[in-house]
Amino acid sequence: MSFASLAQPEVEPLIERLASAGELTLLVGAGASMEAGLPSWRALIEQLLERVAVELPDLENGERANWVAATIERDDLLGAGAVVGVMAKERLEELIPAELYEGRGAEAFAPGPIAHQVAALREIWGERAEILTTNYDDLLEQALIDAGTARTNIRSYTQNREPHKRAAGTIAVTHLHGLAGRQGTPKGIVLTEEHYHRMQRGTSWQEQLVTERLHGSTCVFVGMSLADPNLIRYLYGYKAPEKPRHAAIFVRQGEPQASPSVRAAMEEAARRRWGRCGVQAIFVDHFADAAQFLYEVGHRKKVGPADYLSVTERAREVIGCFERGLAVSDQSRFAERQVALSSGLRDLLKDVVLYTLSLARLEVEETLALTVWVLDEDGTGLVGWAHSDRAHQDPSTVTPVPLGAASNWVSVRTLCQGTIMEFDRDTYASRWHFVRGLPLVMAEPTRLPLGALTISSDRPGKASVLTKLPEGIEAALHSALQSVAMRLVAAVIGAGEEGKAGDSPPAGDGISEAGSG
Repeated sequence: MSFASLAQPEVEPLIERLASAGELTLLVGAGASMEAGLPSWRALIEQLLERVAVELPDLENGERANWVAATIERDDLLGAGAVVGVMAKERLEELIPAELYEGRGAEAFAPGPIAHQVAALREIWGERAEILTTNYDDLLEQALIDAGTARTNIRSYTQNREPHKRAAGTIAVTHLHGLAGRQGTPKGIVLTEEHYHRMQRGTSWQEQLVTERLHGSTCVFVGMSLADPNLIRYLYGYKAPEKPRHAAIFVRQGEPQASPSVRAAMEEAARRRWGRCGVQAIFVDHFADAAQFLYEVGHRKKVGPADYLSVTERAREVIGCFERGLAVSDQSRFAERQVALSSGLRDLLKDVVLYTLSLARLEVEETLALTVWVLDEDGTGLVGWAHSDRAHQDPSTVTPVPLGAASNWVSVRTLCQGTIMEFDRDTYASRWHFVRGLPLVMAEPTRLPLGALTISSDRPGKASVLTKLPEGIEAALHSALQSVAMRLVAAVIGAGEEGKAGDSPPAGDGISEAGSG
């Protein structure tokens, strides 16, 4: 995350206002799907059109892409969806899951940070919170399961079910545009202009439900661009209060690239536009920032105003301790700490990675390396502080990599997305060809995304042992790596906390030991 993104002056008062809400409605859009690796609405329409284009005999290979682009330009996304509906040989209920999950099935995708924080807010507010989504997938349901809710206590609705008509103790996830998840056949799919116009004849159950929630609760739109024509109609159709009651968290990561001045003008227009509908719009940099914002709302509600410290304050304190623990102000001690950290990472590589690979009966015929990346103190850059294959000797030569969702650094992408990322590259500038990034998130005493752990191979992905692990063993490996890497980070932070009142403690201090076992 970028601490600057959540240090905007309007963020903390909004967190305070949302945390004080009695009834909460979370309206979740494609951002919660995109962070998990699923396509955006536009990308899904493009994929569906490409599938149709293959079936059109008059289109040569080189013309198919032009036809897709021209169709979207002429008919917009809803019209393009209608083209898919009338031109495709298969039914939409068959096409959408195939393209949405790229033939791998819903089980291949796991909920990301936004989905997990939606589940956390539902737990905090209990029955005074409702979850609505425009997404077809069931990642929100899976996030609730991951948070400890039994699958039998979760209800996925594609039509309105009033709270008093639901079974006691159940949690509802209402899919406004239909569901194509892990279980059952797809139902209630809304994709084309025909579907949308039908929802505008009379009063649809979606309109009734959303309008009721707009009037009777505080609504938080997250992961949405608010480009959905029906949601726009609902917002303009209800009587908005004089002061904004609701909030929309827009993520710049999912928006088209623009210069700072153009982006600022666009964001100001959006603030005024949605402000007329009683919705306060804020803009954060990355999907991980949106998840952290939701966490902050829940954290503030739990601890109360007196004990709440902003994420910026908490992160600066933790990262300050981390850098003190590295002894960055003392070159000699810094060099000693680097040797200890490098040793700890080599132990991690040997004890966890190589052992796990042996369990899968896979032989390692390549060079692997681990690197721990941690945010700098102002939260705008990521620093590779510890490497299994080398040790820094002079802190002045260590420079942060700027944050940016389109960065070529896997560690940066991992932090911005908040999920596992990987990259296969072929460049003479680095010996490392396949790189996988795992997010490093401090859970206690409060949630703080601190950085990433990267595991690299000197072979391309298709030849690397890292891509040959069975799914269950791979998940266990990732969990073990993240756990031990966070122990290393915590040991450094602990050393920095001890050094607040005086000189940093001697090198060692359990740092290398934290990486073993």
